[in-house]
Amino acid sequence: MRETDPSELPPSWRRFLDPIETSAKRREAWMDLLFRDLGILRLFWKNRSQLSSRGWRSNQPMPADVRWAKRKGIRAILNARHDAVRHGGHALVREAAEKAGIAYYVLAGFPIFSRTAPSQDAILNAADILQSLPYPALIHCKSGADRAGFLSALFLIVVEGVPVEEARKQLSWRYLHLKGSKTGVLDAVFQAYLDDSKTSAKPFLDWVREDYDAERVMASFRPGTFADLLDRFIMRHE
Repeated sequence: MRETDPSELPPSWRRFLDPIETSAKRREAWMDLLFRDLGILRLFWKNRSQLSSRGWRSNQPMPADVRWAKRKGIRAILNARHDAVRHGGHALVREAAEKAGIAYYVLAGFPIFSRTAPSQDAILNAADILQSLPYPALIHCKSGADRAGFLSALFLIVVEGVPVEEARKQLSWRYLHLKGSKTGVLDAVFQAYLDDSKTSAKPFLDWVREDYDAERVMASFRPGTFADLLDRFIMRHE
C-alpha cells in the first residue's frame, strides 16, 4: 500500500490534514462539511447498504454515523475520496473513528476517480487495501454512488469471491450511479473483463495484472451528454 506524502498535495488540499485542535478549526470543519461539501443534504439521506456480513457502503459519513458504525460492530472505515484531506468531513470522521476505536483509512497513493478508468496500480492497490482491512468495514466516497460503488464491487470480488457479473451491480441507479454519464467508465472496467472472459477464464486480479488496459477502456467508452450533465450539475457527484 503506497501512502501519499502530504508534501505532494497542493496547499489547498491540506486544509484538514492535521487533527482538529481549536474551536475555530472545528467550526471550519463543520461549515465545510455541511455547506461546501453539501453534507446538509446527507443528514438524513445516507445512501447506505450492507454488502455482506463483512462490508457496508455509504456516502460521506457524519460523526454520528461513526457512532452508528460502532453499534454495528464495524471495525474500519475506508474513505475513497481522492482529496480526502481537503474536506472537513475527513477531519471530523477521523476524529470520531479514533474515539470509537475504529480504524480509519484513506485510499491514497493510487486514487480512483469517478470519471476516469482507474490505472492498473490503482485497482491492485485498492484490492490490497480491501484484503487487509479489519472487518466488518464501511466503504464511502462523497455521494456513495461511483467510487464507493466500484470499491464495493471490488470488495465483493476479491474478499467475498462474488462473480464479477453479480458484483458489478453495485454500480447501479439504486445508488444514484448513472452508467450513461462519464462515471459509466467504471462499469466499463468490469465489462472489459467480462468481454475478455469469453475466451479466457482468468481470475479478475490476474486479468488486471496481465491484460487490463485503462487507455483502451477509456477510448472505447462513450458517455451520453444528457446523463453526464445530470450527474455533474444536478446530482453534483465528484
